[in-house]
Amino acid sequence: MESIKKLLEKFSCEYVEDYKKTWIKAKLNSKEDLLSLGEVLKTEGLRSLSTISPTDFLDADVMEVNYFFEDLDTKRNLWLKVDLPRDEESCEIESLTPLFPSAEWHEREAFSMFGVNFLHHPDLREIIKSEDFTGVYPFRKDFDWDAHEKNQVQNVQQIVDAFKKEQEENEVDLDPDSSETILNWGPTHPASGPIRLRVHCDGEEVISVDPDIGYVWRALEHLVTKKDFVGAIVAVERLCFMDNINSMTAYALAVEEIAGVEITPFAKWMRVLLGEVARVSSHFMGLGMFFNNMGLHTLAMWNMDTREFFLDFLESYSGARIATAAVEPGGVRYGLDMVMFDELQKALDKFDSSIGEVEAVFVKNPTMKMRAHNVGRLSGDEVHQFGLSGIVARASGVQTDIRIDEPYDAYSELDLEYITQERGSAQDRFMMLFAELKQSIEIIKKAKAHIEEKVASEEMNPTKDHMVKVPKKLPKGEAISRVEWARGEVLMHLVTEEKAKSPYRLKMRAPSFNHTMMLNYLLKGRTLSDIPLIFGSLYICQGDLDR
Repeated sequence: MESIKKLLEKFSCEYVEDYKKTWIKAKLNSKEDLLSLGEVLKTEGLRSLSTISPTDFLDADVMEVNYFFEDLDTKRNLWLKVDLPRDEESCEIESLTPLFPSAEWHEREAFSMFGVNFLHHPDLREIIKSEDFTGVYPFRKDFDWDAHEKNQVQNVQQIVDAFKKEQEENEVDLDPDSSETILNWGPTHPASGPIRLRVHCDGEEVISVDPDIGYVWRALEHLVTKKDFVGAIVAVERLCFMDNINSMTAYALAVEEIAGVEITPFAKWMRVLLGEVARVSSHFMGLGMFFNNMGLHTLAMWNMDTREFFLDFLESYSGARIATAAVEPGGVRYGLDMVMFDELQKALDKFDSSIGEVEAVFVKNPTMKMRAHNVGRLSGDEVHQFGLSGIVARASGVQTDIRIDEPYDAYSELDLEYITQERGSAQDRFMMLFAELKQSIEIIKKAKAHIEEKVASEEMNPTKDHMVKVPKKLPKGEAISRVEWARGEVLMHLVTEEKAKSPYRLKMRAPSFNHTMMLNYLLKGRTLSDIPLIFGSLYICQGDLDR
């Protein structure tokens, strides 16, 4: 960490300070230094730009841009701030995309939502939001949502007109005598989910892919500012229902940091247990969808059968199988009736009795190996460049896991090891899902045994120790938190004002955004039949992609 501080000493900074064990926080005095600093950070090993988070301070007439740089190898990270003038004509800064390829879409998002202009960006088009928001910036604090939503018919017509115009332009731009065409893969393709890929192809060969995302954009980062700190959970858990527990944990950690609250050991272990149950639920879906995308549906049905047992436990604990609202600032929402562990044990027994068949039939499946062995390969260097995480990063041999790198809740008390593959292919990503599924089961068993032991010795009270009080009003502050979500790194950047009853700003960085960026990179020169296989192997969830 000291070497990063020495690099920052060469630039004019308002402050440079230790933030957490693995984080330094600094603020540049001049935006003109950003490119030069980016170059030396890469030399130092901070090659990943995780995300970019603007905060619109309307009263101060300032747009503060936050950059989060990571070194996946040495676990050193930098939270960097730069202030820009707020007025639209002057709200500009140099693009980091030429230095950090992962910045491309994050800069496009900051441009689309806040009107930050990134100079010399290679493709600064609006992203995520629909065409009725073209030319306006919905996350600026002075944007009038009520006025915009009154024009629903006009807004829908703008979206329809934009699509028709695009199709007309395609007809004009393409040579009618050639075999080149533009196909819309999705948003109703059986394997796509609500995403559209504009696939420019020559016959069966893919020339380029332009992902059109935002079909389920819900402006979650705006919605949380309309809720109190507990009510915001409703929006946060909708980041993706396949693993809603861990996203709630990430948000709760940030609130607790600003509030200065330490939760109980029981709540920490319950968050680990619930989070791993959610990870198992998500990984079952990921394994099934991987084979679905190859046209083989049996694994999905087998997985749904076992997954239901884990959802039974979540329902016994929270009353809901999917939208559980089980974690909130201060701990976990509900106490635990130890009888509920009977449902969890049924799920563990079901897993143990069936996982051998899954491995024999699907993991060792010759068709899967033939189709996926050399498809969609990503190198470790590309993982760093594009800010990839989770199974996508670990399948390429990169040892990164927030539960180990920056342990939270009770993960520091578990002896976890990195699970990796080496070749970074679609098959390796499938193998990662299977291996991590088994790892999560072992964590659940250890957490369950630990809670049972501490309850038996009366060191934990499962009906009273689940929650500590968090003030309804928080002080002015700012925090970031990170968790290892089922699909990779989730980073929450929370900003509060003095005596705040709700978040002033919450940035939700989720992994599918970075992973979807890779589709064009991975599919160029491949064939149309490779699209669903590679897409499925990237473990993308439209919820966290679009937010």
